[in-house]
Amino acid sequence: MTVGDSVEFKCSAYDIADHLPNWPKHDLTIEIIFESDLTRDLTSTEHGWWIDSFVRSKARPSFKTGRIDIHETAEVTAFKQRLEKSDEGWYRCRACIYEDTELQACDYNNAKFYLQVNNPRGAPDDPVPDKTKPSNVNRTALETSRSSCQVFGDPHIISFDGMSYNFPGTSCDYVMALDRTAGSFFVYGRMRPCGKIAQGLCLESITLYAKGDAIELQRGWILNHKGQKVETAKLKEPTKVGEFEVSFEGTTLVVRVLLKESVLYDLRMQDWLLLHWDGLTAVTIEVPQTAQTQGLCGDNDFDASNDYDVWGTINNDPMVLSESMKVDWAGTCGAGVPAHTKDQIKQICGIKKYKKAQEKCGKIFGAHEFQACEHDVDKSPYEEACVYDQCKGMNLSNDLYPWMVIPKIDKVLVPGCNAAEAYAMKCSLQTHAADGSVVGGIAMVDWEDGTHLCVKKSEKLKYIPKLGCPQSFMKKN
Repeated sequence: MTVGDSVEFKCSAYDIADHLPNWPKHDLTIEIIFESDLTRDLTSTEHGWWIDSFVRSKARPSFKTGRIDIHETAEVTAFKQRLEKSDEGWYRCRACIYEDTELQACDYNNAKFYLQVNNPRGAPDDPVPDKTKPSNVNRTALETSRSSCQVFGDPHIISFDGMSYNFPGTSCDYVMALDRTAGSFFVYGRMRPCGKIAQGLCLESITLYAKGDAIELQRGWILNHKGQKVETAKLKEPTKVGEFEVSFEGTTLVVRVLLKESVLYDLRMQDWLLLHWDGLTAVTIEVPQTAQTQGLCGDNDFDASNDYDVWGTINNDPMVLSESMKVDWAGTCGAGVPAHTKDQIKQICGIKKYKKAQEKCGKIFGAHEFQACEHDVDKSPYEEACVYDQCKGMNLSNDLYPWMVIPKIDKVLVPGCNAAEAYAMKCSLQTHAADGSVVGGIAMVDWEDGTHLCVKKSEKLKYIPKLGCPQSFMKKN
């Protein structure tokens, strides 16, 4: 590193404790210390470091032991916009356990590293800024890390914490994700019938409420804002629609909204929410990793085992979660229907067709473009979803004209490619895992080429219907 460079490092710790209810309170902490000068407090603004830390704790009954399992994750991030020569030295991550505020133990492990800061070659020393005076220099904007949830196909859901399941429900609106602490955003999804050899459900549209504004994303990349519809596929550059930033990238409609901005030292820390809509049945929802959520996308706490929980109540049944997240003020949606199991899909599909679906999906996910991502993102739930959809088919109906279906949709847009597109999207998004490691961020520009089955983006633009003009793309059965 060189004087004037910016640097960021992160430490994380995880602890599982077996407790009885009357035992002392158990707390996990983590901090970054400057071992070369233990008197230096990195949390003090006089040294120019930005330190952010948080702890998540989840308690669940342990039926094996009759006690309570407490899972705690602690994380601390250190960031400095401009390094100084005095920042050079040894740093260490230190995690400690407390019981009722009394220190029990600290784990220094091997999380120690040396930060070398060189002077710029031939450049004079940087003047030390006077931080007591206001500065008119524009602060650097830094987007905080985000978690992502995906809903795609008939419909398969992969939560913010990585749990995957097939959605059980009915033709209705559902809460995908909402901010359960500050109420800063709400994301709703409209499920409507789809399927060729067996009835299922697919996402028809997504509605986002944030910053006192609302926007709906419909099939064909149509955007509905206060009754005004915009064909976003025609956008040549990003545009502002109400509180939202809208852009069209390849065959994806991207909507961004700034939820919160805070100033720390000379940084503007920004919490953004993003929607990536494929124009047909798939959405990827990105929310700040610090957001506590509720909905079909889970609670965003790095723990996939509790993603079926409803408002803090322990639950292991996806149907209970689905019914709880239903938005049905008039009571007209009817009861939810369980998703098909793998064995049921095999039976419905038939052995011969099921094997063909497996072969086709194996070929799709065997594309060399996906190989670079396999280490970061497990492709198995996407490949299983591919087989599921390939067997059932994806004939789509719509809310305006239920008796209409989209012709040739399965022949032109291979159903399994919906899962492949979701996988490509997940691979392209950079985020941080629970251990602080960077995940994803891999370019997936022309992933379709390696599959030899999924149509190019230019072809996809031709065949996805526009919900606002269904007569152009629909025909009566």
